[in-house]
Amino acid sequence: MRVIDTDKIERIKKEAKILIVNKGYHGASIAEIAKKANVSDGYLYRHYKNKSELVKDILEKQLEQFHDHIFALLDEKQTLKSVLDGIISFLFNLSQEEPYAITFAHMLVYDHEFVYPQSRHDAINKLSKDLLNLGIKNGEISQTTREIDIQLTILNIPVKFIEYNSKGYYENYLTEKKEKELLINLCMNALK
Repeated sequence: MRVIDTDKIERIKKEAKILIVNKGYHGASIAEIAKKANVSDGYLYRHYKNKSELVKDILEKQLEQFHDHIFALLDEKQTLKSVLDGIISFLFNLSQEEPYAITFAHMLVYDHEFVYPQSRHDAINKLSKDLLNLGIKNGEISQTTREIDIQLTILNIPVKFIEYNSKGYYENYLTEKKEKELLINLCMNALK
C-alpha cells in the first residue's frame, strides 16, 4: 500500500486553486498544476484521474467546510445577524489565510460548464431555508423574503466584497471591524 504524502497533495490543491483563479478552469492544465506543485504528472494522476476530479474534490471540501461552519453557527447563535457576523468573519479569515480560495470557489460555482457537486446544492438549499426561518422567526427580515434572496444576499454580497477588496478595486480606509459591520448592515437591510 502506498503512503500518501499529504504535503504534496496540499501543494497540488493550493497550486490548482491559484492557477484556476489566474487562468480560469479551462486555462489551467494538469501538467501546469503538477509543475507548479513540484510533482510529476504521474503522481497527480495516481490520486486524481483528471482535472475535473481534482477540482471537484478541492471545491467540495472547501464548500463543505464553509457550509459546516454555517450549520454550526445556526446551532449556536440566536439571531440571523449573529450568524451573518460569523459567516463574514469566517470569510475574512479565509481570505487572509488563502487569498485565492474565495475567488476559486466563486468562479467555479458560477461556471456553467463546471458541474457543481449535488451535495453542495443540497447543503445550500438547506442553509438558505434555515437562515430564512431564523430571520423571519426573530422578525429580523421581511416575511416576503425568499430563500433565493438569502442566497443572493448573505452568501454573495460578502464574497464579492472580499474579492473586490483583495483585488484593490476600491480604496480601503476602514478597519476590518468597520468593514464587517457595514457588510452585516448592508445584508440585513437588503432583507428587510
